Amino acid sequence: MPAHTNCAGVTRRDCLQLGLGTLLGGGLATALRAKTPASGALPPQAKACILIWMDGGPTHYEMFDPQPNAPAEFRGEFRAIPTAVPGVQFSEHMTKLAAQLGRYAMIRSIRHDQGNHGAGNHYMMTGAPPRIPVGCGAFVSFHPSLGSVVASEKGAPAGLPAYFSIPSMSRSGGPNFLGARYAPFVVDGNPSSAGFRVRDVALPTGLTDDRFASRTDLRREVDTFRRDTDRAAADPAVALDEHYVQAHDLMNSAAAQAAFDIGREPERTRERYGRNALGQRLLLARRLVEAGVPFVTVYDGGWDHHTKLFESLKTRLPAWDNSVSAVIEDLSQRGMLDDTLVIALGEFGRTTPAMGEMAFDP
Repeated sequence: MPAHTNCAGVTRRDCLQLGLGTLLGGGLATALRAKTPASGALPPQAKACILIWMDGGPTHYEMFDPQPNAPAEFRGEFRAIPTAVPGVQFSEHMTKLAAQLGRYAMIRSIRHDQGNHGAGNHYMMTGAPPRIPVGCGAFVSFHPSLGSVVASEKGAPAGLPAYFSIPSMSRSGGPNFLGARYAPFVVDGNPSSAGFRVRDVALPTGLTDDRFASRTDLRREVDTFRRDTDRAAADPAVALDEHYVQAHDLMNSAAAQAAFDIGREPERTRERYGRNALGQRLLLARRLVEAGVPFVTVYDGGWDHHTKLFESLKTRLPAWDNSVSAVIEDLSQRGMLDDTLVIALGEFGRTTPAMGEMAFDP
């Protein structure tokens, strides 16, 4: 048997070629089915995914891989603590996630050779390296994002889009050639604020139901002309129509009204997630997947630490640990964790901090 081949004849190269896209789009078991006997194949279990996108490159040494045996000048200020899995240690500020490690997998082996934010973002968001060199601040995509692929493959629940991004879209989080219908529906704003309200899910002030129905009928009459189907994919009017239909469906959807009404959650649940932007966005994400949405990205920026690393993380990590552990715990208690992927991911990690103060892009 060749080296690096498993018992079913699957080589390590085969597994690498499957890519991150297959892991999220249809499950790794589905991709491996072509390499294994049908009797040994396992059906994919995931019905939905919550992607916590840690934009900027989170430092893994100060979170999930503290390297306690490294020299003091390289391992940084935070001490290592035990987790629920013997032999695995996290940073001292990841206490709740450390206690829950038996509920999820922590992967330390993901890597790529893209050396800046733009290229790394594209690779991790799409599962494919960029076709040409991409600048550090580039907002570009040569392939559909994971969320758009899942939306295309799984479809949308009644009255709701299939792909959400909260509170903004990542620079490579779009649909590319799949078309505008698979772009994320962006829910901006801060769900922890008292006046939080999702756009496009209620009629504008002063517009009655009858007037809204009349305007809808009038627009439908105007749009009855035939467009050139060969050019429709590139026609901005087609994309506009798709966004209009989406907004119309949201305003008439009881499911959307219920899913977005985060105020229906018990006060105890909202406190458990944390009364902060990330915590309440994760709670909204849980409500959306519970309503049948297959993919929700929670955009969590600000991880591009180049100075004052430890000073910043002493404040940020405990709150982040609390909120992320809350969504895992909540999904588990609701019986949803077995078929809901929760992925915390950034465009890359960080090299070892020099003198405990500065972290550099790889």
